[in-house]
Parts: sequence; structure tokens; C-alpha cells
Amino acid sequence: MRNTYLYRWLILASIFSLFIALTTSAQTISGQVTDATTGTGLPGVSVLVTGQTAGAITDANGLYNLSVSPGSYTLRFSFVGYTTQNIPVQVTAGNTSTVSVKLVEGLASLNEVVVVGSRSTQARTSTETVAPVDVIQSRDLQATGQIDLTQQLNFVAPSFNSSRQTVSDGTDHIDPATLRGLGPDQVLVLLNGKRQHNQALININGTIGRGSVGTDLNAIPSSAIERIEVLRDGASSQYGSDAIAGVINLRLKERPGTTVNAQVGQYYKGDGQVAQIGINHGFKLGEKGFLSLTGEFRHRGATNRAGDYTGPVYTNWNVGQQSGESAAAYVARRQSLYQQDQTLIQQNNFSLKNNLQVGNARVDNAGFFLNARVPIANSNASFYASGGLNYRRGLAGGFYRYPYQTSQVITSIYPNGFLPNIQSSINDQSLLVGVNGETKGWRWDISNVYGGNSFRFDVTNSNNASLAYLGTRNNPTSFYAGTLSFYQNSADISAAKDFGKQLGLTSFNVATGLTYRNDQYRIKPGEAASYLNFSPTSGQIGGSQVFPGYQPANAVNATRNVYGGYIDLESDVTTRLLLNAAGRYEYYSDFGGNLAGKIAARYRFSEAFSLRGSISNGFRAPSLHQRYFSAISTVFVSNGTILEPRQTGTFRNDSPIAQAFGVPPLGAERSTNYSIGITSRPLPNVSVTVDAYQINITNRIIYSNQFSRSTSGAGLIVANILNGAGQTDVNSAQFFANAVNTQTQGIDVVIATNPRLRTGTLDITLAANFNQTKLVGDIQRPANIPTDATFGNFLFNRQDSARLTVAQPKSKIQLTFNYRLRKFGAVLRFSRFGTVQAYDPANPALDEMQNPKLITDLSLSYRILKNLNMTVGANNLFDIYPDRLRVTNYPTAERYGSAALDNSSFGRFVYSRSATQFGFNGGYYFVNLSANF
Repeated sequence: MRNTYLYRWLILASIFSLFIALTTSAQTISGQVTDATTGTGLPGVSVLVTGQTAGAITDANGLYNLSVSPGSYTLRFSFVGYTTQNIPVQVTAGNTSTVSVKLVEGLASLNEVVVVGSRSTQARTSTETVAPVDVIQSRDLQATGQIDLTQQLNFVAPSFNSSRQTVSDGTDHIDPATLRGLGPDQVLVLLNGKRQHNQALININGTIGRGSVGTDLNAIPSSAIERIEVLRDGASSQYGSDAIAGVINLRLKERPGTTVNAQVGQYYKGDGQVAQIGINHGFKLGEKGFLSLTGEFRHRGATNRAGDYTGPVYTNWNVGQQSGESAAAYVARRQSLYQQDQTLIQQNNFSLKNNLQVGNARVDNAGFFLNARVPIANSNASFYASGGLNYRRGLAGGFYRYPYQTSQVITSIYPNGFLPNIQSSINDQSLLVGVNGETKGWRWDISNVYGGNSFRFDVTNSNNASLAYLGTRNNPTSFYAGTLSFYQNSADISAAKDFGKQLGLTSFNVATGLTYRNDQYRIKPGEAASYLNFSPTSGQIGGSQVFPGYQPANAVNATRNVYGGYIDLESDVTTRLLLNAAGRYEYYSDFGGNLAGKIAARYRFSEAFSLRGSISNGFRAPSLHQRYFSAISTVFVSNGTILEPRQTGTFRNDSPIAQAFGVPPLGAERSTNYSIGITSRPLPNVSVTVDAYQINITNRIIYSNQFSRSTSGAGLIVANILNGAGQTDVNSAQFFANAVNTQTQGIDVVIATNPRLRTGTLDITLAANFNQTKLVGDIQRPANIPTDATFGNFLFNRQDSARLTVAQPKSKIQLTFNYRLRKFGAVLRFSRFGTVQAYDPANPALDEMQNPKLITDLSLSYRILKNLNMTVGANNLFDIYPDRLRVTNYPTAERYGSAALDNSSFGRFVYSRSATQFGFNGGYYFVNLSANF
């Protein structure tokens, strides 16, 4: 695969070089865009030829060049924080036209021309579209002080949510990201308008997005991004499966010049050191072409916010009362065991502090991206390409294995136990190539994008307890546990034409296209020592502790083909009424077809007020991961007293075991989206958008809870099924199933203004999202397994429902002040994260709730030189943490149980890891240097 991929790159590079050689010049429009107050050049201004696809971005000095044919045009100049200007220009053969513009300070991102959500050539700002769109510029991302793309978005887009997870296997290394409170797999990610591949990892631990497969946004260097468009509306009919909650479109940089951004920082606690450097350089290729190259390196140190451990270490004193034992005798026996343990702890100088890593995993990330366009000689067509390579290496801890846990620990190797680590190696690649142009008024595009993501698991500082008979010599402590991979190839052909003039309308755009996609999902098994039990009768647990390797029985190489076609109509029916209608049919080779449609409209009552709304249906096809993932893993489950390890098997939906349980084949999730909103300019320097929405989803795919074996009831049925399949070492079974229906309701609000000041400029933006998700209808259950509360044999319990309904903030409100005075700048941001909750699997009295918190970010910048800017800042300035867990398990005080498994870990979890608002690392300070040449 790697060699094949390299050959593809070499062939495409050769084609790319050929197109460069064919480049020729055309009529040129050039000029400079400057700040009307200071006279300095403005980099990154969008220059668009209205009614066409031609456009440019100004360089570091505000200069731009456009190549067009002779004729009359209107140029649209737009930039965040400035008022958009439309300038007419006449281009004649043999002459160079010069159009220079002075932009005046204006509203923030509500004035930026958007691309996503519309295939029309009419330039529309986010207040002029039929659906709400957030436009986030690269400087907005940089101003957050964050270095990962998911965290940058988390603090600039209220409808977007992403929190880092901890002690959750692979999910420690890839952040789940959501939109409007839905799942990571219900938002579609585009790169330069083309579908971006999913990650290889499926989230199967107790985190946000459990059972889902998202897109690894952190595989894309933020230094390569010019802007991000977030379409907050159902868009399956426009862009295909997954776009139930909306679409995130990442636009790569195009402008010439060099940009360097470097940052160092750390948390107030003195850990989590961060170092990042990103370099982007853009070249001109002829008069109209460009080549933009980006390299970025990020280092993120580990953090740890674990509490002091209060449980057993060498002697297990956390025992139950024996049959016939009196209460007094039980207390005395328990106390005697406790004292034995304390004596051994002191003798061995065992530290009870921080013996679990609860916080960010360590991650080192290196990425390279390119973005290019080359006009094809003597034609109205261009060749374009974009893509990149990204490599990430991570290190995260699991649960500590203590010496008393003799079934898991080889004490001759680890006399004091050990903290096992999961070491990840994540590779991400993508390459988009295409040709587009215009012929007789038809704008056409042919493209192909190939991309993939692989996730290799290695386990270090561990052991296979069943190899205890080998002693310390030749006994492995590191294991290769297997590799997940997902590859996707997408081909598209599309055409669009505006028939407005023929019909006597301002616009009547017709867009249509065909798509083909091939998905491939693989699981490669680990080495034998990572999963085998070499002494089954010894009572020792086989496989590498923390993460047993994938077994040969789990190996899979599954593919599917997806065929689709769509039509998209958009028309300015009158100067006040804008209509949009879209339909798409897609056929999946592994489960069938789906038809999605959308109708949307915007009516402008006046310059100060418009009403917009949409109705659509959508779908999300089950991922190949959900259909074919299987594994045997050690899962820590609360038994009401402690977290105990269980060998749990995840079995494929089409496996004999799932069929014996009565689990039906996976089908698509289906949605109905309703949206209505207003856009308003009540004052010349005030802009308001308010959008309400309701999203109904049926047959949501969930990752089931454990169905555990026992000697009676439903547990006996489970035992018989597992034993009959030869899974005698497996304690419980899990699988994926269409099981629940949900309804999500919410409101998005964005208010922007820039009050006139005597000195300097000030932009104020208030953005908020309020959402609520609830379960509706009955929960579908396996046909052959009765619900058994005694043994917790539920497909979907209270804890699972909380992850869908209350584990993400019910609201997020962000108020940002951006002040500029000559060389000085300041950004002050207040972010209020709403309530989150975690439910106990069975006992409502043990539920946990975290109250709303207000986070303050402050950064101050100064332009040292013309092209060099320094920023110092602090995120979470006042070192705010979430509420501590309410119920804590200190067995010496005879208090047991908690919500979400966290508090039954003997004090090691101070904050919930099952429901997170903004993380629990505390304050962070940083220094940033940026330069433009």
C-alpha cells in the first residue's frame, strides 16, 4: 500500500509539472488593498469576481493579481473586520488594469463571503444565505492561543464542541468533535470543498461520541488553513451522508508570501508544556496560478490532575463479608488487612500520589500540506491539487496495576505494580487532484481525492500475566497490539450554470453532479503475546495489560462502493426572495440506497431585517467500522464498590453471536431537520443572526452496554451463547445496533458590532448556542435477551443515555472584544460553558452534575517590526476548574459507588472524565511570535 501510494504521488507530481510548463499569461487585474485609517497593506483579503469562479487572496503587503479575459467585471473585496466593497472594472485586451482599494473598519465575520452551502456564483455573506454559516479566519484561530485545530474551534464556534479525553485508550489521542450537540459522525468535514476521509479509530470507551467514527481534524495543520466555514444546517442532500448536524469546510491558504507562527506555553501547574511552529510559503505560478506549502510541528506535553490513591496496593483489604461472618469479625478482618497493606506501603516507599495519569496524553505531531492551482494554456480551465501527510505519536496511561492484582501483575517483574502505557502512531494522508473550468457558461469540475488514516497500537511498560512462568528473563514488557486503517477514494464530476439572464431573474443557478466513493477498512492483528493466554488454567489474564492486541479472528479487510447523484437549484426569484432546493440519491453496496432532499428560503423584508428557514431530511450510513469492528479488550466496570477488570468481546453485527442475541442488521440513521431564523441590521454597525432548529433522528447507531455471563436469568443465556461460540474466557459481549431515536432542539445567536471610538477600533461579538437532546420513543432491544437489571444486561442504560443527552454543554456563550490601536492589540474573551451531567448506570442518587463555568481568555499583542508581531496571553486566566465529583469512594470511610464509574476509583478521579465542559487542566499561559514576509 505504501509503495502504491508513493507511485501515485510521483505520477501526479509529473502531471502537475506538465501543467506548470503549459502555463501562459492572460489579461491582468492587480492592485493593493490597504487599511483606510493606517494605510498599511491588508493580507488575506478575499478578492472575488462576482458571477465567476475567479478570485484571489492578497499577500503579506496587501497586493493581489487576477487573470481574466477582456470584459466588464465587478470585484468584491471582503475581509473580516472591514466593510465589503464592490468595485466595477473594465478590462481591455493588451492592457493591465489596476484597482486599489481602501477598506474601512466594519463588522466582523458576518460580512465575509461564504462558499459552503451554495453552488451559486452569486457572492453572499453569511447574513445573505438561506442557512447559517460561521466564517472563521486563520487569525481568529491563532488568537485563541490554542495549537490544536479542535481546541481552536472550541473557543471560536459556540455550536462546536470538543474536549480532550483521558484514560480512554485510543480516544486519548484523537479528540471527538461535535456540532450542535450531536455525534462526531453526524458532521461532515470538507477540505477545499471535497469530502475528507474519516479516522481509523472507532470510539468504544466511555467518552463523548461512544460508538462513533469522526474525522481527525488535528491531522490538518492550522498553519495551512486560510479560513473555516461552518454550515449549521442539515446538508445531506447537498453533500451526502454524515451532514446531519452540518458541514465544516476547511479552506487552505493560497496567497503568496511567507507566514511563520511559533508558540510556547504551559499550564499554571507547571506541566503540559507546548511548543509549536508552523511555516507557510506561497509561490506565484504564472499570473493566475499558485503553490502554497505548509509545514508544522506541534509538541504537547502530558498533564496530570489525578487525586491521591486511597485503595489497596499490596494486600487487598477491600473485601466483602463472608457467609456466616459477624459484622464485628468482618470489620476486624478488614482492618487487619488494611494495616498489613499500610505497613507494606511504608516499607516499599510506595507513592500514593499521581500513580494514574489523568489528563492530556503526550503528543508529538508533524505535518506537511500543499495547495496549488495552475491554469491550463489557451483555455478557461485550471488544474488544481491539494493534500498532505501528517504523523502523530502519542503516549497515554491506562489504569495502574497494583501488586495485589496477581492475576494481572507479574510481581517478579513489577514488585510495586506498574502503570501501562498506550503508545500510538497515527498516519494521515490525502491527495486531491482535479480540473475545473468554464465552457459556454457551464462551470464544470472533475476531481478525485484519495486519503487514509491508520492507527497503530503499541503497549509499553506492561506484561502478559499468563507468561509469569517465564520469570523475569525473556518476558516481554512491550507489545505490538495491532493496527486499524481506513482508506477512501472519492471521484466527483459536477457542472453548474446560471440561467438567470435567460429567465429574466437576478440568478437561477442549476448545479448537478455524480459521485463515486470506495471505502476500505482494515484491522491487522497484533503479535501473539499481545492477545494469547499461555496458561489458561493458571487464573492469570492473557494478553498485554491495558490493551489486549487484536487477534487473527478480529482481522478484517472490508470494502464498499457508494454511488450518488444530486441536483441543486438556487434562485433570486425577486430582489427580496431567495430560494434553494436540493436532492440527492446515494446507493451503498452494503446496505442499499437513500434519497435526501432540502428546501430553503430567505426573504428580505428590508435592509434591516430578513427571515430564512429550511426543511430537509438526511441520513448517515453505518460506517464500515461499525459494521466490521471486533475485539477482545479489558474493560474496567463498576460493581458498585470498585472498578473491576472484565474481558469484554465486541462482536461484529453480522457475527453468529450477534445473531444469536437477536440483533438486526445495521441500517442508516435518518433525520428530519427544521430551521428558521432571522438576520438583521438594526443599526449600520450592528448585525444580528438568530437561528432556531430541530433535528429528529431515528435508528441512531449505538455501541451497546455489556451483556455479562452469570449462572441464571439473562446472564445464563449470555453464557450459553458465548460458550457455544468458543468464547469461554470472555466475561461479556457488546455490539453495534440501531437502537434509539432522539430529538435535538436549539438556538444559535450571533451579534456583532464595532462601536466608533475616538482612538483605535473595537470589534465586539456575542455568539451563543443553546441546545437540548432527548430520547423519544422506545429503545430497541435484542430479540433473544431479556432485560436483566440484576446483572446489568442492558443494551442501552442510563449512563449511555446521558452521553447522548446531557454529557455535552447545554449551552455555550462567548463574548469577544477585539481592540486595535496602531501597533497594539488586545483580545478579551469570556466563554460560559453550560451544565453537563453523568448518570450512574442504575442509581439516580449517584448521578453527577457540573454547574456552568465562566472561562476568561486574555491576550495582548504588539507589532515589534513591520512584519513581526508578538502576543502574550493566558487561557483560563483565573484558573477555573469544573466542579469536583460529588461522591468520592474512600473505602476506609465505608462510602461506595458513584456516577459514571469515576468515583469508584479510590480518589484517583477528582473530576469527571465522562462529561466534560472545557477540560480540567486549569490555566495556561503562552507567548506567540508571528511574522509575515
